[in-house]
Amino acid sequence: MPGTDHTEIEAWNTAIRLAASIGRLKVPSNLRASQEAQDRAFQAAGEAAARIAEAGAREGQAQAAILREARGSLAACRSWLHVLAALVNEPESVFAAELDLIDQAGKQINAYLRAAERAAGPGAAPGRPAPSRPAGPPPAPGRGPGRLQGGPR
Repeated sequence: MPGTDHTEIEAWNTAIRLAASIGRLKVPSNLRASQEAQDRAFQAAGEAAARIAEAGAREGQAQAAILREARGSLAACRSWLHVLAALVNEPESVFAAELDLIDQAGKQINAYLRAAERAAGPGAAPGRPAPSRPAGPPPAPGRGPGRLQGGPR
């Protein structure tokens, strides 16, 4: 995905479809809170799309971190849709198409993250340092790092 045009990234296209779908929702309520919930869901979907596009221009740990932020924006979008459903007193199934798009975009982001983890090698996750192992045998029980040697317990 590094150096990829953002319009060719599946997750970006899905996030754009999600934002468009939320923007076209006809909310059967004149409550200011319901309009704000719809606006926040729309904004979160747009943020996810923007972060995915930005991740397309990055590599390695920076790319993985931005994709995780995009996943967080999708989670915020989902939450705002649940709030909207509660405010308009409708079942969440009314927003099934939007919730499905969130799931689809999340799965696509997870696929990119798994590919980045495989590229980083075994034991290394993007955005996180590889686990290090101390040389030599493991410490005796009760004598691990952070414990004072020889004192009362």
